Amino acid sequence: MTEAQHVIDQTGLKTGQATTIILLLAAFVMGESAWWLVAFVALAQLLGALGLPFAPFRLLYMALKRTGLLKPNPQPDHHEPHRFALAVGTVFNAVGAFALVSGAVMFGWVLVWIVIVLANLNFWISFCLGCWFYYRLSSLGVPGFTQSPIQNA
Repeated sequence: MTEAQHVIDQTGLKTGQATTIILLLAAFVMGESAWWLVAFVALAQLLGALGLPFAPFRLLYMALKRTGLLKPNPQPDHHEPHRFALAVGTVFNAVGAFALVSGAVMFGWVLVWIVIVLANLNFWISFCLGCWFYYRLSSLGVPGFTQSPIQNA
């Protein structure tokens, strides 16, 4: 693996977290009829988890970076734990959107608020609970969880 594969642009991650927070809070304010916005965030997270170049939050970051509003902040890190965290967020938001549509409104908003809280935790203090779980699963030797935390020199 090359050194470039072990670098993550933290500003890109923060952009996705901020966008997630803003969109999910907007959905909550608009009410259960905004289930489609929760579903959109789930789809955006899924595309990000798959590492696709046309993931909406990635495209937003690239556009903001081009304007000079945001500056890259590359740091040593692995992609896999962040993609795992996005996949977990995808599940929470997808089930939350389905719950809102199905009339299980309280359950749906609980799931959405879990994502909002965890995105805030990651945005403000750079603690990614999904990444933490990924690394715990890796340390237990669970198949598919192969990366270990990068130790800063």
